[in-house]
Amino acid sequence: MQPTEDDDPIVRRAKARLGTWINGKYRLDRVLGIGGMATVFAATHRNQAELAVKMLHPELATREDVRKRFLREGYVANSVKHTGAVLVVDDDQSTDGDAFLVMEMLHGIVVEELCETRGPRLPLAVVTWIGYELLDVLVAAHAKSIVHRDIKPANLFVTRDGGLKVLDFGIAQLKNLAISRGMATQNGMLLGTPAFMAPEQAMAKTDDIDAKTDIWAVGATMYTLLTGRLVHDAETAPQLLVFAATQHARPISMVAPDLPPPIAAVIDRALAFDKAARWPSAREMREALRQASLAVFREPPSRTAIGALLAGPREAFASTALFVNAAPPPPLTPPPPPPVAAQTMPMPRTTDMALMRDSTVSLPTRSPLPVFVLIGTLVVVLVVGGAFALLRGEHAGTSAPGAGDRAASVDPPAALSTTASAVASTPPAPASLEPIPMVPTMARPVPTVTTPTPQPKQTAPTPTPRQNCAVPYVLDANGNKKWKPECL
Repeated sequence: MQPTEDDDPIVRRAKARLGTWINGKYRLDRVLGIGGMATVFAATHRNQAELAVKMLHPELATREDVRKRFLREGYVANSVKHTGAVLVVDDDQSTDGDAFLVMEMLHGIVVEELCETRGPRLPLAVVTWIGYELLDVLVAAHAKSIVHRDIKPANLFVTRDGGLKVLDFGIAQLKNLAISRGMATQNGMLLGTPAFMAPEQAMAKTDDIDAKTDIWAVGATMYTLLTGRLVHDAETAPQLLVFAATQHARPISMVAPDLPPPIAAVIDRALAFDKAARWPSAREMREALRQASLAVFREPPSRTAIGALLAGPREAFASTALFVNAAPPPPLTPPPPPPVAAQTMPMPRTTDMALMRDSTVSLPTRSPLPVFVLIGTLVVVLVVGGAFALLRGEHAGTSAPGAGDRAASVDPPAALSTTASAVASTPPAPASLEPIPMVPTMARPVPTVTTPTPQPKQTAPTPTPRQNCAVPYVLDANGNKKWKPECL
């Protein structure tokens, strides 16, 4: 017969407390979780406030060092002064001697459980956001000389409104607070979790444990959330402890080759075996993770990613396609469009890649039609200009000395028709020959003037005095009448 949870004395004792009151102030309503050191209950204060009560296991409460460390969690967590640290509102001891803490009630899910229900590998955007929010809490904690020393998925809590809370500051160490060095190994007790221990912590080098120890744990946490595997492969906790103390972390790209290099580089540096090679501080690692998110998603870490994960069905996040190479969840606000180069047109907004490839980003070229119009116009101007010059030359010849002899040799009706056609074909004023507006930079064409070849003079019979007076005048070059002398 397989043992059940009810066979565990700690579980039975926790269930037996349900419905009871602690010091007449807190009624224990249900069990929220049971850990290695304490049981957490959902409780109601006598003023109807909903709270959480964390009660130390009775067998550990007999140890004064453990009880002091447990009660110190309230002072340490409240000293962080960050919304990501769980607020502790009271600490006391029950009438039967059990130490307890009263904390704000959280609604949401532990990240470790999130991996079990939505994983084992979480989407990249979600892990990036978790790492960024975790580092933000550690920036505040390290500024107060507080080192958590037990960062892991089980101590991270995602709230319903998309916030991250860091749990269990119980083993956090204040650097200015003397702590017994024997506490790490006394009675086989180990402070921390081997799978997420930095080398100096696994080797129990208490003096070397500092902010960079937490940085290593952040890298190990992100490593596990992204790959579903621990930094070191081992079968037992003692093996993990040995590997953590003696072996370098393998690059995350060996386990997740499709992970974007900017984020992989942030994690690998956090997991450096040598402390000097890690990120100098949680603040610098947080900024590096923000820059990596901008490079990969074109936006800083956003709680939109975790909101989409909590709202979506489980099977939608079991695919490894969401782990890598997936488009990031939609941001809260649209990202700024990419910068457009000079004299380019914006890229069309479409998901059709073929249309995007066909859409050029350079300015369109001019149509060749205006060129043909320009050439045709120039030809017309030249032809009209040449004809105009030819006519001017002929009229000039009629008014020159001796032109009367040539005019007399022309039949009068023909002379009239020629003169009339010359007047009718006279082009308009030069202003009408301005270039067309489509070519404003084109210089005004200069008409080519051709001089007609002079014809040999013909000898005409001498006319009688009034023979040529049928038309008593001739027209000069300007169209004015010029009376013939012999007709006066």
